[in-house]
Amino acid sequence: MKITKKFAAFATLLIFALVTAAVAFAAQDGVDWSRGVIRATGLAAGKKDETSPGLYRAQAKRAATMDAMRNLAEAVDGVRVTSSSSMKDLRLQYDEVNTRLDTTIKGMREVDIQYFEDGTCQVVFEMSIFGASGSVSDAAFLPFKNEPKVDFPQPVDKKIANDPNVVGKNYTGLVIDCRGLGTINYVMSPVIKNADGTKIYGHQNLDIDKIIINGMAAYASDAYDQISAQRAGNNPLVIKAVRLDDLNSNPVVSVADADRILAANGKDKFLDNCAVVFVK
Repeated sequence: MKITKKFAAFATLLIFALVTAAVAFAAQDGVDWSRGVIRATGLAAGKKDETSPGLYRAQAKRAATMDAMRNLAEAVDGVRVTSSSSMKDLRLQYDEVNTRLDTTIKGMREVDIQYFEDGTCQVVFEMSIFGASGSVSDAAFLPFKNEPKVDFPQPVDKKIANDPNVVGKNYTGLVIDCRGLGTINYVMSPVIKNADGTKIYGHQNLDIDKIIINGMAAYASDAYDQISAQRAGNNPLVIKAVRLDDLNSNPVVSVADADRILAANGKDKFLDNCAVVFVK
């Protein structure tokens, strides 16, 4: 009798652990901008009348994979490309985006698999937001590839281009501090504007292939944390945003600070290399 009670207690703990693990995996689903991935979980069982354990497990995995693929497609659809458009919008508007995205989702990578005592299978898949191929950006920026590249605007104050306090600093990147202005919304194609509304940084100023591989900006918690250091280097130009525009997606800086950014970039080319960080 004691053995039975111990076994029952053990079984209860095991079931609890499995359920907890399942919840933990599900809690991590969705878009993880810090890691640059989208994650989805699939859960399914095999056919009830299947008597072969091996075939049952194979059926369960296949069904769980299809479930994960559907969940991943939903998560990808919700990714914001710009402040006013999502991946779903682009997919509906452009056939080539839809086709490329379908191929990308089918190439999702498996990161975990579990089989539970009740016969169900749980699989976890991920796909990259950015990357040369097999990424969301590879599909998202297809419509922009044929657009002509536009030069960065010139500073409003022409004298700043010769100011050694601006152009003599050898800046490695740009950090825009957006703290205290509300929650910034993550987008794949952000814009930096000056207070007069002039766009000083957008996808039209950049090599689209660079954007696809690296993205236009990283989102960090501090101007000097690991994410900032990796993206903007050890000597970034740090600028405080004055507000967030376009549904809190795009930082706005003062006209003077915009001039500093453009003048410094004219020499150091950090914008050209997408060495940009938004501190949230």
